[in-house]
Amino acid sequence: MPRRSAWSTCAELATGTLEEAAPYPEGRRLICRPKFVPPHPTLSPAEGERVFTLNNVEYVVAILLPQLLHGLVFGAALGLLALGLTVIFGLLGVMNFAHGEFFMLGAYFGIVAIGLTQSFWVAVILAPLFVGGVGALLEISTLRPIYRREPLYGLILTFGISMAFREIVREIWGGDMRRILEPIGGAVPLLGMTYPRYRLFLLGASLLLLLAIWLFFTKTRAGIIVRAAVQDAEMLDGLGVNVPRVFTLTFAGSSALAALAGLLLAPIFTVVPTMGVEMILLAFIVVILGGMGSLGGSVLAALVIGEAQSLFSLWMNPQRVAIAIFAIMIFVLIVRPRGFFGREGVLE
Repeated sequence: MPRRSAWSTCAELATGTLEEAAPYPEGRRLICRPKFVPPHPTLSPAEGERVFTLNNVEYVVAILLPQLLHGLVFGAALGLLALGLTVIFGLLGVMNFAHGEFFMLGAYFGIVAIGLTQSFWVAVILAPLFVGGVGALLEISTLRPIYRREPLYGLILTFGISMAFREIVREIWGGDMRRILEPIGGAVPLLGMTYPRYRLFLLGASLLLLLAIWLFFTKTRAGIIVRAAVQDAEMLDGLGVNVPRVFTLTFAGSSALAALAGLLLAPIFTVVPTMGVEMILLAFIVVILGGMGSLGGSVLAALVIGEAQSLFSLWMNPQRVAIAIFAIMIFVLIVRPRGFFGREGVLE
């Protein structure tokens, strides 16, 4: 296999067309690092590593632009997960810790559906429907009896459900990492670089879904009923609307949305039983930053967190990135205690 040049390897790592950092000879790995040097890239050994230096323009094109796009893609998909969590909290008053497990189940049921149908696109339809059905059964059997109790009951219950789901998945599929191949291969030229086609598709699909959700809640009769249930469920019940059915369908729809996000992100990430844990923490941060019950705030916060995580990962290890994300949340809450657009009791 011919040896890659330092420039091509660095650019491919930055744009995501190279799956992993293949070691250079003698087991040394490549590090892309910005330095203010003449345009000619150089390769020099330092502390057992090969360091590739780029000038300002090359650094922006090869590193920053792809990271900004990665952050936008991740933020849009994270917004799908956070919107479901926002709707459940706004409507039911439950902080659903099991929401991350619906994200994880979407990826695993997607693997099963792909195995049965040999089609990723069929799995995109079947997996969310199945997980939505699981969510509906869960709401009817476990959450409905505790709606009138203290919120702590719902938090503890959903935390236990999330642990149970993880162990069930481990028993069925094991704890090994699994992969779903990208259904759209290759890369396209974009802004002086190449960028994977599937990530561009994921960005477009996520933004269209976010727009569709906003239109549903603001322009359709069903969406207005859900918002009315948030405002005053008892009055809505007095008008003849089956409020428990509204709760069940909303919970099922939010679960299906989380599953869809999990399946769409599965070709980019590895599929493991614990994949929902990190995502639900980020989703909670997004909901808090955006403002409890604010749909628009959740979308904005998801994009901010996606960009922050993507850019911080250039200069920080994962532990420090997590600290930086929490620092952003703390700072915003000090300045705006209700988040970006939080308004008590309103889903908008």
